Amino acid sequence: MIKIIITIPFLVLLNFQLVFADTINIPEDAEKISLVGEYIEKIDVNEITLGDTKVAMASFSAFIITENPLNGGFIDCKVTAYAAPGRGFSCGFSQMENVSGYCVLKDKSGDTIVAKLECSSGATSTVDVRCEGKIDFMSGIGKYAGVSGTARVHMEQIFTSGKSSIELTGWWRLPVQPL
Repeated sequence: MIKIIITIPFLVLLNFQLVFADTINIPEDAEKISLVGEYIEKIDVNEITLGDTKVAMASFSAFIITENPLNGGFIDCKVTAYAAPGRGFSCGFSQMENVSGYCVLKDKSGDTIVAKLECSSGATSTVDVRCEGKIDFMSGIGKYAGVSGTARVHMEQIFTSGKSSIELTGWWRLPVQPL
């Protein structure tokens, strides 16, 4: 009985943390960024198989369709991915993926942001297995020189991709523009 009394509050706390894990803490001197990019074509994957593990270099481009300073621009990413057999009954994934690499986000005027992307297989209650992770805004050119920030990434898995989208939700600090 004591085990149950101790276990129940622990499970409640764990579930409470999971519910709020999707919240974004935006620093006071930053602004929210939300971006959706529709893949221009299917992700280009050059893969090799080593035993049960697949390793690949992949690249993709997406047209940015969200209303923000990057609207009408592009996100181009070059990543390395590896996939191994999933955990079966424990999480239901047939394949686990880990992806890391770099992306260039370019607006209509050609100003750019360089960002580091990292994600791994994840599932949500509303969608199939996707690559969930983060993107860190590292540097920029033009009006984005000095940019910093981070965002959650939600995108299709590399090895099982179709034509879909990449979504970023987070924050950034843009440099002050001269008058």
